[in-house]
Amino acid sequence: MLTFMKILHFFGLMLGAAGGMGGMLVAIQAKRSDGAPPPGLLALRPRFTLITLSGVVLLWLTGLWLWLVRYEGALLSTAFLLKLVAAAFILAVAVLGFMAVRRGQPGTPPPAYLQRLGPLAGLASYIAVALAVYVFG
Repeated sequence: MLTFMKILHFFGLMLGAAGGMGGMLVAIQAKRSDGAPPPGLLALRPRFTLITLSGVVLLWLTGLWLWLVRYEGALLSTAFLLKLVAAAFILAVAVLGFMAVRRGQPGTPPPAYLQRLGPLAGLASYIAVALAVYVFG
């Protein structure tokens, strides 16, 4: 069961990364287009936000399960707490992005705050992975 959860955790990591990269590529192409971006390109935005959110939620669920089973919920270190803070920030940005795309009209750009938070979430991803490697070795 532990091996299955590790595989599922890795799958969540790949989903989150794929959704984030896809969303970034859509944003870059939308900025490069003259006038309004093509509707087909904009139709990808909701799909990538759903993929990202699914991956991040899967990471949280499997990560917490692995931590509870393997480490019995013990407070591991300050680095572990910092990893959780970085992961919580990533989850918050994923939820905000999903809600913004759901609420927004097709063809409208995402809110300015998301355009600033997106790259920070990418940086937080690197920090969370580095801290996870440090904590779990």
